[in-house]
Amino acid sequence: MRNFQEFNKWLSLIVISMSIFLCVLDLFIVNIAIPSIRETINASTAETQFIIVFYIIGYGAFLVTGSKIGNRYGHKKTFIISMFSFMLFSFFCGSSASAAALNAGRLFQGISAAFMVPQGVALISNVFTIEEERVKALGIYGAIAGIASVIGQVLGGVIPDLHFDFDAWRLVFFINIPIAFLVIVLANKYLKEVETHEKESIQIFPQLILIILLIVLMYEIVIGSEEVWSTANILLLLSSVTGLIIFILNQKNKFIKGKEVLINMKPFLFPSFKIALFAAVTYYLVQDSYFFINANFFEEHHHLTSTKTGLLFACQGIGYVLASLLSVRFLNKYQEKFIVFGLVVMILGLLGHIYAINTPIISLPIISVVLFFYGIGCGIVLPSMFTNAMRKLPVSITSLATGVYLTIQQISIGFGVSLIGRIYFNDGYLMATCVMIFLLLITISIFLISGFGLKRNSF
Repeated sequence: MRNFQEFNKWLSLIVISMSIFLCVLDLFIVNIAIPSIRETINASTAETQFIIVFYIIGYGAFLVTGSKIGNRYGHKKTFIISMFSFMLFSFFCGSSASAAALNAGRLFQGISAAFMVPQGVALISNVFTIEEERVKALGIYGAIAGIASVIGQVLGGVIPDLHFDFDAWRLVFFINIPIAFLVIVLANKYLKEVETHEKESIQIFPQLILIILLIVLMYEIVIGSEEVWSTANILLLLSSVTGLIIFILNQKNKFIKGKEVLINMKPFLFPSFKIALFAAVTYYLVQDSYFFINANFFEEHHHLTSTKTGLLFACQGIGYVLASLLSVRFLNKYQEKFIVFGLVVMILGLLGHIYAINTPIISLPIISVVLFFYGIGCGIVLPSMFTNAMRKLPVSITSLATGVYLTIQQISIGFGVSLIGRIYFNDGYLMATCVMIFLLLITISIFLISGFGLKRNSF
């Protein structure tokens, strides 16, 4: 009987982890498959960027609301409904005949992920009530996200090169359907509902304002740079920026007055969190734009097959996984110095990219080593950034801070793909890579300056 209960617990963990697995998979698998998708549906460079950007906007903008919905209506129920929605829009994306249809599907696929993923930690805590087991389960949950990134890079390369009577890249989205269907069946049978909190406030109007402002802003960044900047483009861009500033100030004023807000400002009362978040913004501008421009450059400039590109990125993924396994231990000992070390490794890796990739003739073994080296830097920095942001906060507000951090993280990723992607298409690979190096240098500067400030305050 005990063995059966243990089996149910760990089976439940696998089922729950499929939410973060599919969410991460669909970001990385599309990153590598984009050149094939672009060619088949005759997408413009702007429409190509939106395939990633709209998914990230939908995911990032609705994370906080997704968490609140689970608290109010039930985490299991929200998990199953959002998983079904993710499956439905995956089918819509895979069936799309135009870039506009695909991008609409990607937006709603991202929104579905935003309602699906936040339920994971609550469901895991409900299944694993013993602290030691819960820590282990959360570690496995995080590792599955890392594994999804590696699998996504490989499948995103291999699938488009398969030969069928239809465009093989469509399987990039269709592959979600059997996985999601099986998860829904198992979740309905094995997962138990978590006690809900009926008083949780759902901020529908502010949520709609935020998603509209983000879509307009990123749309104008991408479209305005592709076309000649018109007066209308400039006015819409400025209006969206102004609107976001007013939105944030309004949220802050409501929070001070004790009113319900979409984005809780309590974590911002802690200087360590603000510094970590500021550094995270500049770092995440680089994180996914790196994959976007390099996948395009490998396939369109060096004419590598999609399969070779995916396998090359698997080298980066292996470096990431190996380094991330050691990151927590060294972060506890060296703190921000360890993150700075990882950022230096990433910068050296990008310099290696300029030397090994931005050349007429390339060597795949050398590129594999360069990507592996860059992956080590990512594996040091990415897990450490989140841990560093949370470790000095009171336990009582870590849940709020996580929602804020992940929202800013995803919005920054979307901005990065929009801005650096546009630099790549307009000014080339070298300029885009130099901009990424510059952003990582700013991130290092934030940690160094903040560390100096903290030391001065301690005297």
